[in-house]
This record gives sequence, structure tokens and C-alpha cells, in this order.
Amino acid sequence: MNPVETAQEVRYAYYGDPPYADAIDPVFIARQLGLNVYSAELENSLSGMIAKMRPDEEPDIFLNSNHAPVRQRFTCAHELGHYFQVKDLPENAPTYVHKRDSRSACGVYEEEVYANGFAAELLMPASEVVRLRNIGSDVYHLAKRFQVSVDAMTNRLNALRNVAV
Repeated sequence: MNPVETAQEVRYAYYGDPPYADAIDPVFIARQLGLNVYSAELENSLSGMIAKMRPDEEPDIFLNSNHAPVRQRFTCAHELGHYFQVKDLPENAPTYVHKRDSRSACGVYEEEVYANGFAAELLMPASEVVRLRNIGSDVYHLAKRFQVSVDAMTNRLNALRNVAV
């Protein structure tokens, strides 16, 4: 399954159909799935990570407590993307660690592209972003509405520029 479809299914399972009164909470979703989410002081170049250290346990998500709340939200959603990507593989990895660092943003590594696509759709549903944009919402209003950074919303708008929803 692709990251957009997976994010839509996950969002629907926990929030139903749009429009959504509140921003999607990736920490709530992670905890509903049985994942622990921790806020921790990590090196500044590391936004967070997901780590499954034992085959018989769910992974843990760690978020950099020194980063802005909007970045922590996106990082948590990104790590959920890794969770679902691995979970859906027939040869489900017994243990793994995925770190959200400078490698995640470069758009070269398949697993990072998947996780970023999942996070973008989970937090900023294409249908809602396009609907609000079409009625005049600017990037700042949209970023505030979806509780993401202006950079994240700008990237989302650029990605949706030629997409029909």
C-alpha cells in the first residue's frame, strides 16, 4: 500500500471523515496502537526516532524535546509512517531503528520518502488543504490550522499544486 492510502486509512480509523474540528494528533494515534511516545533531549540534528528492540514488543517513539511542538508533531507522524511501512511488509522486521535526521529530508531513500508522505497526508489531508486553499486560506492560516510549520505547509502546498483531489 502507498503512504497516502495508509495515512488516510489510519486517519479515518481514529478521526472519521473530514472536515476535522481539531488537528490530527499523531501521539494519540501512536498510543492507541500501543506504542510508547517519549519526549527526550536528543542531539539537535536528530528530530526523533522509532526503535523496536525486541521482536515481541511494539516499538517506542522518541521525540526531541528541544524542537518546536510543530516539528515534534511531524516527527511523530513520520515515525508512524515507518511503523506502518514495516508492519505491512510480509517479512515484518523483528527489530529496527529509524532516525529522523538530515537523511530523512533529502528525498533519496525510499523508506524516508514513504514516512514523509505518510506524515504529510496524516497531518495535512490533501482534500482539506485544497478545500481551505480554494476558499482563500493562506499558508500561515493553513499551518496554524493543521498545527504544522510554515515550511511543512509550504512543502505540502507545492506537492499538491498539480494534484486533483
